[in-house]
Amino acid sequence: MAAKSVPPCDEKIAQAKLLYDSGVTPIGEILDLLGMSVGQFRRFREIHGWPLRASACAPKKPQEAALAAKKPRDAGRLIARLEDAVEQEFARAEAALAKHAPKTIEASARTLASLVKTLAELKRMRRESEEKKNDADDDSDEAASERDGDAPPRELAELRAELARRLERLRGAGSVE
Repeated sequence: MAAKSVPPCDEKIAQAKLLYDSGVTPIGEILDLLGMSVGQFRRFREIHGWPLRASACAPKKPQEAALAAKKPRDAGRLIARLEDAVEQEFARAEAALAKHAPKTIEASARTLASLVKTLAELKRMRRESEEKKNDADDDSDEAASERDGDAPPRELAELRAELARRLERLRGAGSVE
């Protein structure tokens, strides 16, 4: 009769979940981290509601690929996905540190650097687009106020007439003082 194994701590389960969800870490490494056999992990995964991982080699269905191509890229959604990827890569790096695997640590460091750089660039681009949008809104407000009052004339005759009106207003304002 085999003795029951001690269940893994919550921290290891959380780390294993991140590694499992990333889809990059081999199942064998996750099994080693949790100290489980394949059958134990299968039951554990089913009990905790972890979905099956998609095969990395399996091609997407044509309908799924078409829908993915049609979806507009929302900056907020991309940022959230990148932040998740950074978290997953941190978990992977921590696992590599625990195993003292220098090649894996270096690969994780390069991946993290790339993800963080991409995340920063995406956030900068979103900030700039929001600033442009705000500037455009401000410009449209200014254009509306110019239409109501001091809109610059577009033709030479209009320019002369506008200048004459402004000079008259200035003369009138100057004589009152």
